[in-house]
Amino acid sequence: MFSRSLQRAAGALFVVSTLAAAPAMAADAWKPTKPVRLLVGFAPGGSADTLARLLAEPLSQRLGQTVVVENLAGAGGNIMAYRLSQSQPDGYTIGIAAAGSMAITHVLNAKGTSYKPTDFTPITLAAVQPNVVIVNKDVPANNLAELKDYFQKTPTATYGTAGVGISNHLIAETMLYKLGVKVPHAAYRGAAPVITDLLGGHIAMTMDNISTAAPLALQGKVKAIGVASLKRSPQLPNVPTLDEQGLKGFDMPTWQGVFAPAGLPADVPAAYYAALQDVLKQPSVIEKMAGLGSEPVSGMTPEKFGQFLENDRKQWADIVRAANISLEQ
Repeated sequence: MFSRSLQRAAGALFVVSTLAAAPAMAADAWKPTKPVRLLVGFAPGGSADTLARLLAEPLSQRLGQTVVVENLAGAGGNIMAYRLSQSQPDGYTIGIAAAGSMAITHVLNAKGTSYKPTDFTPITLAAVQPNVVIVNKDVPANNLAELKDYFQKTPTATYGTAGVGISNHLIAETMLYKLGVKVPHAAYRGAAPVITDLLGGHIAMTMDNISTAAPLALQGKVKAIGVASLKRSPQLPNVPTLDEQGLKGFDMPTWQGVFAPAGLPADVPAAYYAALQDVLKQPSVIEKMAGLGSEPVSGMTPEKFGQFLENDRKQWADIVRAANISLEQ
């Protein structure tokens, strides 16, 4: 399904020294001489924010300048993406973004967006992680079949995600479409407020990254219904996959990548790429990411990342058409 091409694209480039060599040689051609802004399109506490803060310190050490994380939450990451697209292409503003703002937005609303894919310089794919279906602990469902039954019997039930058009929204809609149920969607400004309302019983379900979902499930604050991948997660070994529960081939992870505005001199993305490769290979970073259920991706050059994005947009377009997904959901 969707993520198999992602895994092929990332896996084929995993720790490939020949691909990393050329950018690395040019890395010393540019060095920041003042602090760098690292923009995140979601509120603190979500997977993108967690990744940004995990990378910021070692990236600061590698660059020799402070990397300051700045949250610009709203519109499923599109507010941040627009601000990034309008930033000076001088290397002092970069951002962590995902499929929502960098692929799905242009599939759902190509004419209505305030920025285009060509407004960005892709630097590298940084991380992938599985998604998990979690529900309020009082929802009378412990598996996918019971969740389907609950939604069919409870027309007032809603689910929420961190914005319209983000990958988790479309992944949840794809799951519900395959289950044959229609559930109203509530859009939030980030993962943290989604979880707040889930815990409070204001929404029944969300589809979230395992870095957020696993701790809540292990603490008994929510119930984990299923993992949206083909194999179980080490973070939640007792939670079956959606594939195991009847949605054969359901394998839809989330990815995060690093971007800059378009128009950068060639040595700037090369410098960032080389620095990020060093950071993503550090044992402490790998260990911390693994603890969050996230897998670092190494060796995806700016050029290969650009090709990956083109393929990703095509695949999301197929999903949108198949599930008849729109901005109103």
